[in-house]
Amino acid sequence: MTLTIALVFLFAVASPAATRENPRADASSSASSYLFSASFDYATGKDVIEDRSAAGPQAAGQQQQSVIERIDFIGNRRVRSDTLKARIFSREGDVYNEETLRRDFQALWNTQFFEDVKLRVEDSPNRADGKIIIFEVKERPQIRRIRYDGIHSVSESDILDRFKERKVGLSVESQFDPTKIKKAEVVLKELLGEHGRQFAKVTPQYERIASSNAVILVFKIEEGPKVKVGKIKFTGNHAFSDRKLIRAMRHDRPYSIPLYFWYIPVLTKTYDRQKLSEDLEVGVRGLYRDNGYFKVSVGEPILENIDTEGYRLGVPLVAGHSHGKAVNITIPIEEGERYRMGTLKIVSADPDKALSLKVDALKGAFPLKQGDIFSTEKVRKALETYGKIYGEYGFIDFTPEPDTEIDEDKKIINLTLKFDEQKQYFVRRIDFSGNTTTRDKVIRRELAIDEGQLFNKRLWEMSILRLNQLDYFDKIEADKAAEIKRNNKDGTVDINLKLKEKGKQSIGLQGGVSGLAGSFIGLTYQTNNFLGLGETLTFSAQFGDLSRSFLFGFTEPYLFDRPISSGFTIFSSRYKFDQARQAALFSGQAVSINPQFVQNYNQDSTGFTVFASYPVRKLSFTRVALNYGLTRTNITAFNDASKLLFTQVQFRSIAGPSALNGIVSSTIMPSISYNTVNNPINATGGKSYYYSLAFSGGPLGGNVNSITNVFDWKYYHPVNKRRNVLGFHASGAFITGYGGGEPPPYSRFYMGGESDIRGFDIRSITPVTFIPVASAQQFTFSCNTCLDGSGRPSPRTVSVPVLGYTITFPGGDTQGFGNVEYRIPIVGSTVQAVLFFDGGTNGILRKNALQLDKTGFTNLTTQFPTVQQDIHLSRQLGIAPGTNFRLRGSTGIEFVVQLPIIQAPFRVYYAYNIHRLHSQLLAPPDFIEASEICDPSLGDKSCTLGRLPATLPPDVWKFQVRPTLDQLLRNPGSLNYFEPARTFRFTVSRTF
Repeated sequence: MTLTIALVFLFAVASPAATRENPRADASSSASSYLFSASFDYATGKDVIEDRSAAGPQAAGQQQQSVIERIDFIGNRRVRSDTLKARIFSREGDVYNEETLRRDFQALWNTQFFEDVKLRVEDSPNRADGKIIIFEVKERPQIRRIRYDGIHSVSESDILDRFKERKVGLSVESQFDPTKIKKAEVVLKELLGEHGRQFAKVTPQYERIASSNAVILVFKIEEGPKVKVGKIKFTGNHAFSDRKLIRAMRHDRPYSIPLYFWYIPVLTKTYDRQKLSEDLEVGVRGLYRDNGYFKVSVGEPILENIDTEGYRLGVPLVAGHSHGKAVNITIPIEEGERYRMGTLKIVSADPDKALSLKVDALKGAFPLKQGDIFSTEKVRKALETYGKIYGEYGFIDFTPEPDTEIDEDKKIINLTLKFDEQKQYFVRRIDFSGNTTTRDKVIRRELAIDEGQLFNKRLWEMSILRLNQLDYFDKIEADKAAEIKRNNKDGTVDINLKLKEKGKQSIGLQGGVSGLAGSFIGLTYQTNNFLGLGETLTFSAQFGDLSRSFLFGFTEPYLFDRPISSGFTIFSSRYKFDQARQAALFSGQAVSINPQFVQNYNQDSTGFTVFASYPVRKLSFTRVALNYGLTRTNITAFNDASKLLFTQVQFRSIAGPSALNGIVSSTIMPSISYNTVNNPINATGGKSYYYSLAFSGGPLGGNVNSITNVFDWKYYHPVNKRRNVLGFHASGAFITGYGGGEPPPYSRFYMGGESDIRGFDIRSITPVTFIPVASAQQFTFSCNTCLDGSGRPSPRTVSVPVLGYTITFPGGDTQGFGNVEYRIPIVGSTVQAVLFFDGGTNGILRKNALQLDKTGFTNLTTQFPTVQQDIHLSRQLGIAPGTNFRLRGSTGIEFVVQLPIIQAPFRVYYAYNIHRLHSQLLAPPDFIEASEICDPSLGDKSCTLGRLPATLPPDVWKFQVRPTLDQLLRNPGSLNYFEPARTFRFTVSRTF
């Protein structure tokens, strides 16, 4: 590395090229002294200027006798001589004057083009009174590279962004400029100060690049210790406590838990003097003025620098000690008196012009009444409200000016609002740019204002919201995307809306492993702006070891150029419900009931839907819709338990094996919705309501009679200066049958998964019920009195009818759940962190609807005649205790990545289930008719000798059959229903 002293010497020597360019520069000219010279001292960063011009009357007389014959420039390479001649005042043929030459020299030096400028004068060899003016210059070097040595707190990109923001003008390949370098030094110190490096030192240095007129600019940085905010104290405060005042200091308050109820500091923030000033003005002073202390005075803070000692990374004994600095802040406050609202006057700023709107109506929009505590925040919001009101009437340049009059005796503030309405504007023309695919009419039909109408700010903002809801373009901001040109003479505006289209195609990829869905992979392809006309074409497919589905759909948002959204979907799906396998995956262990007593069936469905919706009024966010769907479902049962679920549980007018096939649902569903959510995936504001009533069967045909009610609500609220978003979602549904029919099991409600309660597996939240089923217990024994041809006892088999119970998941008829999310953008809208809480319940409200089919119940009572008297068996199915309407809840964090190319939200989340079911579910005891097994000799009372003890050999009955039956009756079927405590999952979707 070249030393600085050597650099100064290199920069000060004359250019060898100058000697070559001036063959007349002989020994005599070199010996002559320079009239003026100036150079830049790189060591001190200062200009060194020398003036050797003549003085006195004799010199002035000599000057009057001379004429400038020629002006030469030596050493300039990048800057042309003609350009330099234009910068000076002297011209060839002018009278020689040293005062003018001084001005020429100063003008040339002030161009900042050169690091060395010398002016000398030579006599002309051609004429006696001629003078040759020679400027010897050395151009300033170019900055070939900029280095920041010792920087750690900020990145180089942060530095470049700040240089650009402050217009420093220092960049690679720019000319060396000491003024810009000094400005860059100041900006660097300021940037480091914002990151707590108040004691940072920045020293610019220069390294000459050999064989070129270029340098490497190096900023040597010593960051020093990071300065933290120490203790914050207030003096003179009586109305508010220190804790509340500190809470108002958004930049300097410590991270605390929870700070609303008690002050528990956890982590201090980095000190920044500018942010402290903002906290004092906006936070502390604003808090007082918002509560009536209009004349509060917040004094200059008293700062005390202190040395601190703590543990690195906040971990004691492990990471060692660290030394740093902090600033204790003491803030003096003079609260003054508390004022209330006095009279309100609203007048025109132009005394010769009356207001266009009624004053009484304007006063009604003011939030403060006479006698209320005066609040500057409420006054500020009122001014914004008035701007919106006038904006609806075309006064887009409306300016309100508040004027306060303080009555010290009554301690009130009389407020006068002067309204400068200015001109009223109409829309002359609306143009669009950037919509390379989307046609103008698709955009124009979403606008709430048209050419020739009054410019209404509220309707324009509504138009932007409607365009954002289309999701055809990148987020449109009304203030930035719209270029409004005013014609003050005619009172019109021309609007040019700048758009940037998203990719028309969106591809969604789903995949994973779920306890109740198995391993699966899915693909969704959607063209959301087909041919630029706004149509949507959708195809999705999902394959897995437990599920398969296909869907094709088309939506036309404007049918016959009217706001009628219509379309259709065609679908086919297969779902394998293998309860034994799924329960084992779900609970992490094998179920302890007979595999024949759990569900194992396939559900195959095909069908279509057609739909149409229409706004309640033109350009309204409320729409009414009508859907019709026809679905045919077949059930393939793989065991007796599954057959029982569909053949014994009443949901159709027929029973038996025919109930498994040809389940036809014909459904019409009217709905109403209201939606102001500004983006379907990454919403930052708005709300939506949805209600639907689905009616199946009856006059519509089919063999499923059901009525389904669904309500859904969403709300998004921006917080933290609109950087973060609070999202709320609630949903409820109820389904019931009519006309003697009940909803089929697959139409009932199952919860769990990423669409409702994230910590639980898909379809795992449901009540558990027991279906009685007839079976037979067989015994084989050797009959000593029954000999075969060889004279040996032959084997005999006896069968005992047993009424057992199958544990099954029937689904609920009522469900409700809610979600709360706090969304924090990490990289714009591309990467987000989300804190969430999900909670809900699912259950059977109409318990009498879950009952056995009459035919199946009759078969059971025929086979077991005393079952109704002995155990009070009825058609009503029992529900496992603790499973009906049991609350579930989960909380956790998820990270969402929105890839611009794929247009799908990838997310991974971790959830902890704070309310879950973790118990063993027991079915009712099995039942055997007393007439089959009663034996008074073994202690059975109130019965006569049964068939088995009467017909079987005593030893077989007593030592083989009876113990087995007693064991069977004492150990009913069971299911280990252990819901997970934690869940970690990847998916491609949003919960809401």
